[in-house]
Amino acid sequence: MPFTADDLRYRPEQSYPLLYAYLHRNAQRFLGSLKYDAFEVDTVVGHVVEQLVRLGLLGGEDRTPKTALDGLTDAQFYTFLSRSVRNKAIDRLRKRRLQVNTAAELEQFEREESDEDPLEDAVVTAWGTTPFATPEDLALHLASQAQLRNLLKHCIFVLSAAPNQLQAVMQELHEMGADDLLQVVVKELHIDTSTPVETNPHMSQHKDHAHRKLRHCLQQQSTNLTVRVALRLIEYKASAPGKQDSILAIHTLVHDDLTAEQIHTALRQLVTEGLLEWDGTDVIHVTAAQLKRLARFYREEEE
Repeated sequence: MPFTADDLRYRPEQSYPLLYAYLHRNAQRFLGSLKYDAFEVDTVVGHVVEQLVRLGLLGGEDRTPKTALDGLTDAQFYTFLSRSVRNKAIDRLRKRRLQVNTAAELEQFEREESDEDPLEDAVVTAWGTTPFATPEDLALHLASQAQLRNLLKHCIFVLSAAPNQLQAVMQELHEMGADDLLQVVVKELHIDTSTPVETNPHMSQHKDHAHRKLRHCLQQQSTNLTVRVALRLIEYKASAPGKQDSILAIHTLVHDDLTAEQIHTALRQLVTEGLLEWDGTDVIHVTAAQLKRLARFYREEEE
């Protein structure tokens, strides 16, 4: 086989091009009429790659614990990859509300898979623009993931003051397969897992509250300029409650270690991200809907 789960774990720079080519090829197959839409293809590929990174397989080496994927045969592993691509492709098709006969298409795809070498086209390097342009980008991403993981761990610990919210996040970590991070949380917070936890009927509500706290905590810990300005916009509104929409003067955001030029740079980036509407004047009009999106905004640290 051109690459295996073991290759992805211990030799990511060599095996990533083959993985990308395989995922790209299958994304085009499962996307049907969207197969020539580069954005949709990259979205599907990026989803599976992020899944492998999150599970600790891609580039995990011996730093992350082995998962069920490491114990699969090569055929089973490729089946897992194919199904992951297929599920995300179906999700994208549904979101685009295309009138396709999904069941019929999938049945045809499965017949094709049984007759073909799943990696017959993945024999040349096929770098794409996403999710990683080069092996170096992949290595940098994996390093940044460790930093983000530490930030996330810190923010999860903050939830210890709200047991129900902490339990909701722990349940989510388990469902995501992030068992290594879950074990760290259990160990460092001295959580007793020997006693079964009763199902909380309001768990989804606790999860929503926990997510908001985690996002806010991550924003507070970030050194990314755009994230810091987004947080400043949110905090300015929080300190001036009243109308849902706000009109903010730029100079009120300029304090501590942020200059007016930096504020302008970050605001332009937020406009590019589609989170704000700003024409370069001395005031910003922020709607309630934009504030909600700003509260969800996060980018990794500055390059």
